[in-house]
Amino acid sequence: MVNGVSQQPYALRLSSQCELQDNAYSSVVEGLRKRPATSHVAKILDGQMGNAYTHVINRDMNERYLVVLSDGDIKVFDLDGNEKTVNFPEGKEYLSAPDASKQFRAITIADHTFVVNTQVKVEMDQADLSPSRGVEGIVFIKQASYDTTYSVTVDGYKASASIGSSPPCETTKVAEDLKADLEANLTGFLIDMKQSTLWIRREDGADFNLEVEDSRSNSHTTMAKTRTQRFSELPTVAPRDFTVEIVGDNTSNFDNYYVKFVPNNDDETIQFDSGVWLETVKPNIPWKFDASTMPHALVREADGTFTFKTVEWGQREVGDEESAQAPSFVGKSLNDIFFYRNRLGFLSDENCVLSQAAEFFKFFPSTVTTLVDSDPIDVAASHTKVSVLHHAIPFNEELLLFSDQTQFTLDGGDVLSPTTAAITNLTDFEASLDAKPVGAGKNVFFAVNKGRYSGIREYYIIDDTDAKDAAEITGHVPQYIPGGVHKLSVATNEDILAVLSSDAPGSVYIYKYYWSGAEKMQSSWGRWTFSGSVLNAEFLDTSLFLVVQYPDGVYMERMDVEPGHKDPDAPFEYHLDRKVTEAACQVSYDEISNSTTFVLPYSHDGDVTVVTRHGGSVPGKVLGIEARDGNAITVFGKWDTEKVFIGVPYTLRYRFSTQVIKEEAMGGGQSVVGAGRLQMRFWTVIFADTGYFRAEVTPLYRETQKYEFTGRVLGSGSNVIGEMPLENGKHRFPVMSKNDQVQVDLVNDSFLPSKFLSAEWEALYTIRSKRL
Repeated sequence: MVNGVSQQPYALRLSSQCELQDNAYSSVVEGLRKRPATSHVAKILDGQMGNAYTHVINRDMNERYLVVLSDGDIKVFDLDGNEKTVNFPEGKEYLSAPDASKQFRAITIADHTFVVNTQVKVEMDQADLSPSRGVEGIVFIKQASYDTTYSVTVDGYKASASIGSSPPCETTKVAEDLKADLEANLTGFLIDMKQSTLWIRREDGADFNLEVEDSRSNSHTTMAKTRTQRFSELPTVAPRDFTVEIVGDNTSNFDNYYVKFVPNNDDETIQFDSGVWLETVKPNIPWKFDASTMPHALVREADGTFTFKTVEWGQREVGDEESAQAPSFVGKSLNDIFFYRNRLGFLSDENCVLSQAAEFFKFFPSTVTTLVDSDPIDVAASHTKVSVLHHAIPFNEELLLFSDQTQFTLDGGDVLSPTTAAITNLTDFEASLDAKPVGAGKNVFFAVNKGRYSGIREYYIIDDTDAKDAAEITGHVPQYIPGGVHKLSVATNEDILAVLSSDAPGSVYIYKYYWSGAEKMQSSWGRWTFSGSVLNAEFLDTSLFLVVQYPDGVYMERMDVEPGHKDPDAPFEYHLDRKVTEAACQVSYDEISNSTTFVLPYSHDGDVTVVTRHGGSVPGKVLGIEARDGNAITVFGKWDTEKVFIGVPYTLRYRFSTQVIKEEAMGGGQSVVGAGRLQMRFWTVIFADTGYFRAEVTPLYRETQKYEFTGRVLGSGSNVIGEMPLENGKHRFPVMSKNDQVQVDLVNDSFLPSKFLSAEWEALYTIRSKRL
């Protein structure tokens, strides 16, 4: 009874599959048991949340938070439901979205949660341009030789200096003479000198002409204004931040880059000194992202509060708009954000863009003179189909990329670099992109559209090969999961996949699987139903955290799916949803009416059960409810000092498949014996640790008959007054109907557990013919 629902014809089903499985949990170890209950955590929002986006911050074992984005706002709660302070120094307008559930993506790295609005186009900042010092020039006297004439021409005036045939023969003397000549004959210019370098500029910052020559074939002087030929001709003395373009020539391996001068002296008041030349960005061009259009960050502060703000993204620090081009996502919106091999990455259109290695905010190269392995990566997916990339999932040491029709992988070898990175087409499966695929160890689950229904595929690597395939794990339940799947969540340590659909908001579709080596031993689909609309479900370790919409607000609930989970002081788990203890309620006793009132932390219009729990005087007693008024529940008697559980009951229902007789087929396998009549007589259910269930037998055209097991077995050592016995054994009940004209259900609508290990049936088979 561990392989869940099948919609195949009953003759083709496995004996371990069923017709219907609601609020049950399939386990190859424990058998089929009632699903775990949910515990009330807190109310997080009043009213309706609408199309909100939720994200879980799993910082470490001690700090985990739920982030809710809706209505242009962001709220943060810890997993006890306590709201945290969120500061908004800037950037709140980035949260505006008509449908936040589909419009946002997020990823958490340490204390930073990056939030992406997929409808905002990334732009460069056109107002804040790269630094520009205006027009200026330097003249460098490289060498002094006897019988040499030097000249500098500034806006048509030619200043000269010469060295005769006798000492002194010094470059500084030539520079001094040229400076004196220029200052004596030019007006409106500023001329400074340091060692053998002249610094020339106009007082008003306007442009001017500058030329140099000497009588040694211009080999003794050089000048730089906005550009120069070779880096080697630049002086070691120049003005602070003087910027020049290196044009290069045929003898150079690279050209057209920019350098600026950085003095060795850190004193900002000294503007003209010796120093070094460093690569820089071209002046007066866009060099920064418009931070309001880039992803924003939700930052956890040291005092426990959070700050939502823009991010100081890295700027273009070298080159120009050709040599250091903006990332391909500029002018486009971002579809997803991810972290891979110590790089922050974005998907935009058909491109996958990753930051510099270990520099998450830098998307421009560190140099344009060579290609560095740590530089950003910007590669496109090449395919005959239009392949807009929407999701990126780390998978088997690779990065799996999803478009709506195709799956790709980002390969980079042992060292991921701009030279090794490439996007390779793997498979061509259509995918539904509303739900982000999730990784589960060596496999990845993703949703597919199937008309009014949805399917789930499991992406994996074929053993002993590098080939990939995606098996449809809903092939035997093609009309089980409604359309509109928007969330997948997986618990890898429990082998559970949870699926949420907007077309069935009150249900969570559960896929339980188990691998034994390369063989899948379990592939079970079932449904968990709830009294509210489940907006989000997220596994953390062995706990499933649910965000549920009820008429009076949005609540956080917790479900523990670990095997053998028990309530405190109890030998089992009490199966009530939205479960709270008396400690979470306001409790009062009225002597006049002899009644006890519990005021719950929530309001519920449906059934509510109040049951005494272990640790009190009489565990397991269901208290009769006299009245209900909003959050208040009144029960008869004095129970204000008693330990109780209060919650919403839910029903396990398991419907057996129609049973048939099978025999070994000649070609292998089994075939159904179709001739004859199979008259079902009895079913026997083998159970363990069970307190209650009933079998409901509904023959065609007749009323349903119910056969209860109450946990009270005569002669059993556990059948003690005042205790809740959990029994192991068998429950036999009659069916007395033709195999295909009866419906047999197992039902548990109590708070007590039930665990079914297997089932057997007895029948009379009458054959009317004989096979030859």
